[in-house]
Amino acid sequence: MKKKSLYIIVFLLIVSGYFIYNSYNLIKDLKTTEKTLKETNEGYDNNIQYAIQLEDSISGFKNIIDSLQNGDRFSLPGNPKSNAYLNQTFNKEQNWDIYLKDKLLKTNDKQTGDNPIIPYAGMAGAMQIDDAKVLNHRWIIAHFTDGSYQGEMLVRYDIDKNGHINFRVLDQTLYK
Repeated sequence: MKKKSLYIIVFLLIVSGYFIYNSYNLIKDLKTTEKTLKETNEGYDNNIQYAIQLEDSISGFKNIIDSLQNGDRFSLPGNPKSNAYLNQTFNKEQNWDIYLKDKLLKTNDKQTGDNPIIPYAGMAGAMQIDDAKVLNHRWIIAHFTDGSYQGEMLVRYDIDKNGHINFRVLDQTLYK
């Protein structure tokens, strides 16, 4: 009987040693995993902070770009006196820059070919205005092309009390 009891005690010691050893390894693995998760979480928090800083920087750059675009003295949006003149003269507040540019681009008459206000005839196709910038309450600079040849012109515009716009070319250049 003593031998049997001794075997049982030795067996229980071995089994309990095995469980203690495995428990120790599990606790060690849990601590390692917890440490890794904390580091990952800290890295995640740092990434969030960095992303917020980047968003702030991007927002700041957008504001700078907007101020540079709208602060362009030689553009209708950047010239409050020209805008005020147009708004007061015609008792109408609107985006004059877009309105005038559209009116100029509508002078492109696709049925008859060349645009009537462009002082050059198209050589490789119909000469048409493809872009324009309203400088102030009197002048527009416009780019024109026939697909091969291109040029620029300075256009004066006048708006009568009925809202009709008269365009007149002041100067032009054709690139070869």
